[in-house]
Amino acid sequence: MERKSELTKALLGEKFKELVAKKGFEKLTIKMITDAAGVIRPTFYNYFQDKYEVMEWLLWEDVFKEVSKLMEQERGMESLKLLFRKFEEDKTYYEKVFEVTGQNSFEEMLYGRIFNMEEILVKNHPLKHVRGMPHVDEKIFLEFHAISLVNGLKYWLIRESKNISSGEAMEFYRYMMSHSILDLLDIEKTEKKK
Repeated sequence: MERKSELTKALLGEKFKELVAKKGFEKLTIKMITDAAGVIRPTFYNYFQDKYEVMEWLLWEDVFKEVSKLMEQERGMESLKLLFRKFEEDKTYYEKVFEVTGQNSFEEMLYGRIFNMEEILVKNHPLKHVRGMPHVDEKIFLEFHAISLVNGLKYWLIRESKNISSGEAMEFYRYMMSHSILDLLDIEKTEKKK
C-alpha cells in the first residue's frame, strides 16, 4: 500500500510539473492536476495542501535530495555541478516557477534550500575569519552567497539557458563569485586613454 501511495504522489508531482511547463503556475488548478493524473480531487489533498506545497516538494525530490547527500559527503563541487544539471534537465519548468512571486515564491523556497545546503558545508568546514571585517559573520556570509546563487540560477535560466550549458553556467557563477568588479576593471587601459 505504501508503494502505491508513493507512486500516486510522484504522479501528481510529475503532472504538476508538465502542466506548469505548458500553462504556467498561476493558471493551473488542482482539478487540472488531478484530471491529468487520473485521480479524484480529494486524492490530491491526501498528499499536498496546495500547489505551492507541490512546488516545494518537487524542489526537494528532484534537486536537493541528491544535492544534499553529496554535500553531506563533503563533495561540495560535485553538489554545485549537480544543482546546475538538475535545473538544466527541467529548464522550462524552472523558468515558469521562477515567475511565482510574493509569499511562497519559488525564489524564497530555493533560497531556503540553498542556505541549508551551505550550512551543511560550513558545519564540517568552518569559515576562515575575515580580518578587519567583524560585522561579517557566518549567517551574513551564507545569506549573501545563497542570494547570489539563486539570482545566478535565475539569470541563467531566464536569459541564457539556450546559449550556455549547465557546466558553463556553473563556471561563470564561480568566476563571478571569486572576483569583485574592482578586480575586473582595466584601469591601465582607461589611464592610457586620458
